[in-house]
Amino acid sequence: MNFSNRICQTLHEEHVATVTLLERLQQLLINRRNSGPPNTSDLTVARLLTDLASGLGREIDRHFAFEENHLFTYLAEMGNSGIGAQLTAEHRVILPLGTRVAEIARAVAGRAFTPAEWDEFVRSGRALADNLIPHAQKEDMALLPMIEANMDQETEAHLHQEYLETI
Repeated sequence: MNFSNRICQTLHEEHVATVTLLERLQQLLINRRNSGPPNTSDLTVARLLTDLASGLGREIDRHFAFEENHLFTYLAEMGNSGIGAQLTAEHRVILPLGTRVAEIARAVAGRAFTPAEWDEFVRSGRALADNLIPHAQKEDMALLPMIEANMDQETEAHLHQEYLETI
């Protein structure tokens, strides 16, 4: 999927990266379904935990805050507040899950999961993937095309620069 609007393209690329990361998490959870926590010193597991620790929480919060403060308000000013309200409600479910998964991933860096940490990681990781993957897809299929079709170039340039400054 390619967008000519740079904000849409940037957000789409972040969606792709996030979905890819969550698919790696899902694969770990599937592979370890009946065998307990993985060895955190295994290179693949360690890399996933590092990516989760750095790619969630703050990144999700930054991405969501930009959408809520700029894109949803932009659409509301055009008379379409429904999609922003729906996606904001989803953000409220997803953000604490992403924060918790990132916290656990950071906590177990260089040591083993405790049984309680593993149970919570599995629960939170599944819930995060179950909510964030369809959310990103919804934004790619509904929100971003709406922005692409309606945003003028001047607004796009201003908001794109503003978003880049948050990275």
